[in-house]
Amino acid sequence: MKVQECSTIGCTRQAAFTTRKNPAWCTECIDDVLRAGGLVAVEPFSGPDAHRLGRCLTCGVQAHYTLKYTVEKNGVGEKTCRACFWRSWAVRARARDGLGVRRRYATEEIVRRLDAAGWEFLGTLVEVTDEYEPVLGKCRSCGRIQAAQVGDFACSCSRNTRSRYPTEKPTGKVPFAASGSEALAWWDHDANDPSSLATATVGARRDAHWRCPTCGLRFAKKVYEMAERPVCPACAQRESEAWRAEYERLSVTPVAAVPGLLAAWADDADPHQVMVAGSFGSYKFRCPNGHRPRLDPHTYHSRGCPSCKAKVTRAEPQVLAEVLPEIASQWHPARNGKYAPGNVVWNSKRNVWWRSDCCGHEWQEAVVDRDKYQRLRCPACRTILGSLAWCDPGLAAEWSPANPITPWHVRPHGNTPFVPEWICSINSGHVWQMPLSSRTNGAECPECRPTGKSRVELDHHAAALEVFGAAQSGALLRDPAFIARKAWTADVLVNTAEERVVIEYDGAYWHRPAAKVLVDISKSRDLLAAGYCVVRLREDDLPALEIAHPRYREFRVYSAAPRPRESMEAIRGWLPNSKGTTSG
Repeated sequence: MKVQECSTIGCTRQAAFTTRKNPAWCTECIDDVLRAGGLVAVEPFSGPDAHRLGRCLTCGVQAHYTLKYTVEKNGVGEKTCRACFWRSWAVRARARDGLGVRRRYATEEIVRRLDAAGWEFLGTLVEVTDEYEPVLGKCRSCGRIQAAQVGDFACSCSRNTRSRYPTEKPTGKVPFAASGSEALAWWDHDANDPSSLATATVGARRDAHWRCPTCGLRFAKKVYEMAERPVCPACAQRESEAWRAEYERLSVTPVAAVPGLLAAWADDADPHQVMVAGSFGSYKFRCPNGHRPRLDPHTYHSRGCPSCKAKVTRAEPQVLAEVLPEIASQWHPARNGKYAPGNVVWNSKRNVWWRSDCCGHEWQEAVVDRDKYQRLRCPACRTILGSLAWCDPGLAAEWSPANPITPWHVRPHGNTPFVPEWICSINSGHVWQMPLSSRTNGAECPECRPTGKSRVELDHHAAALEVFGAAQSGALLRDPAFIARKAWTADVLVNTAEERVVIEYDGAYWHRPAAKVLVDISKSRDLLAAGYCVVRLREDDLPALEIAHPRYREFRVYSAAPRPRESMEAIRGWLPNSKGTTSG
């Protein structure tokens, strides 16, 4: 276990936590840091970024603060307590505005506003509360106590930010060598280490050497910048100079001298008097498709009709049903008239009706606002978008009702202030605690988890080796296309000259529970999306998973009479036709 000495000069005690660059202190010195910030600890120390309850030595108000926050405030000579800070700020603000006491808040209004933000009202800190004065509240989700102005209550535990723009395709750790990027032709194989190309991803921040295929210039630039758009410094300089020269020429060239502009000119101004560049007013144009944009001549000359370009953009998937299917699933079926998820864009500002499928709550909200702010799935239940229940229903089925929140309130890789409890879907008597991240990354029930492969799975792996010549057992697969989980383990992985084939053996006992069926479906869809052929050997009377895909196939096997060699021969016979058939 890594240990670190306290950073206080002269103190030889062991630090309560470890860091790479920043100071770390022992518990006694941490208490000294808090006292310097005007606080005394009420709870034991649990980490530099963990919220710890402290009592102000000046006003006595108790609230949660992180050690990191106190250190930052100490660095600028400011006390940590926010109750003291906002009360003194209120006095200065009223004196500055010269308006005396501003808008007063009734207790009922304070309670209502904090409740809407997910906080419990603990009381006011002054006799009369106006819009400047702080109040005390407690987050209902994590129990954090905060002193703040009425409109400033927000807790980090309720953040539900998305990892990327909704219409962007997921990139993940895509190898640069397999990305198909235009920049691959610029890679300088003589100057770069041979291992660099094999290990670099499209998002790598490392510098690499490049060679311009046009002018032959050799230069160094970061991989991610070149993967996004390869640019040669010398060629870019020449293009910039050429653009400036062309702009100067067009600044003395009238619109009438450019046939394309003159043909689209629809303005009352004389085209012989209006220069192509430098005329920054809005002029009327008419494009061949009948659009009538108003813009300056140089913009139309260089970029063309904006309406025609927008039409090309609109041809890409933008409707709510395709971009944000989870939000589309809550579209009210009867109160939105002619509008539907299939004809409304995902970022529309139109106010429409929604209906929660968990509690039946109905409300109006703009489409674009559904994927912003806290990204709530239901404002009444405070459930969130992108939750564990939506992304991985098979894993959510094992979430214990004893946990303080439901799987609709936490993301698959979110942090929880408690260690979740789980109930095995195969044997409900198996109950254990395990971090959410461990379960999401593939950890199973510790009592059901086998110490190795079963005999029947080993026999099928051996048969795959005989039939295909090479096969892996228990291969860990990762791919940017995976949605439900970051990684999946394949029972048997076969790489032929044409295909990557995952063969799963579904034992009747282990794969019959409803939660396991959901996991099998999620796993199959992720593997198919990543380009694998997926074959499931379904044991005895297990029902089909009803996955219709040309690269998916199920075969029936029997526990009483396993025939691994015959199963592998059947798979090999199916593979050449997999691209043109549907599952059967």
